[in-house]
Amino acid sequence: MNLNETQVSLPITRYCNERLTSTKDNLVVEEPLEIVLDGNSYYVTMRSPGKELFLALGYCFSEGLIDSMADVLLTHHCRATAQNRIEITLDPKRKANKGLEIKAKLLSPSSRRDIGSKEIVEECYTKFPLRESSLCIPTFKIDEMIGIVETCQQIFAQTGGNHAAGIFNKECQLLAFAEDVGRHNALDKAMGRLVFDGKISEAMVVVVTSRLSYEMIQKTGHSRVQLLIGMSSATALAVAVANSMNMTLIGFAKKGGGNIYTVAERIIL
Repeated sequence: MNLNETQVSLPITRYCNERLTSTKDNLVVEEPLEIVLDGNSYYVTMRSPGKELFLALGYCFSEGLIDSMADVLLTHHCRATAQNRIEITLDPKRKANKGLEIKAKLLSPSSRRDIGSKEIVEECYTKFPLRESSLCIPTFKIDEMIGIVETCQQIFAQTGGNHAAGIFNKECQLLAFAEDVGRHNALDKAMGRLVFDGKISEAMVVVVTSRLSYEMIQKTGHSRVQLLIGMSSATALAVAVANSMNMTLIGFAKKGGGNIYTVAERIIL
């Protein structure tokens, strides 16, 4: 990826030890992206430029709109001066079989104030399949995966302003990685890459640098992911939803330790 697309160097004034100095700092670029489905505006997100196709595909997968590239007829990306836009045309057979009705998604799941946490958990329990219990991960493998994600964070190393997501198979081998100013977008980009490559069924472990919110659990709901690892805190709702899906959730993860919130038997010493 061209780092010039994702960051910009700007003059700043830095204060340290009661002194002011003029210098420059690298800042993350943040631009809007409009996802258009079948000719209608569906979703707008603020993201780091790059991997727009993977971001759109990952988002559609996490929303249950597609299962694979076979459900996509056409994609088109237009990057203009005033607007970033990616258009996706779905296979009519997919919409007919699933009874899909494409409506603009104006609010994220966390903004749905019309239902409570109990209803969200019940909805997820019926919407997402239960995870298998076949995966067992030794703690040293978790350390290795965290190290891989940290090593891949080129943009973060330059700016300190991006989130990252890495997706691994059952052998803890890296399948896809992405960085973005938005934690949800980073995960969508990584999952979208696997959808594009036809490898989404191999996804078993996800490592993210962000906190573990309900949305992060929801975005893995349609995949086979059994273990979600975050380097920050988990919310109570995220723990409840992960537990209902039989998904192992680890927060405050770092080399040498972490908090296992659900299904601890998958983790071995």
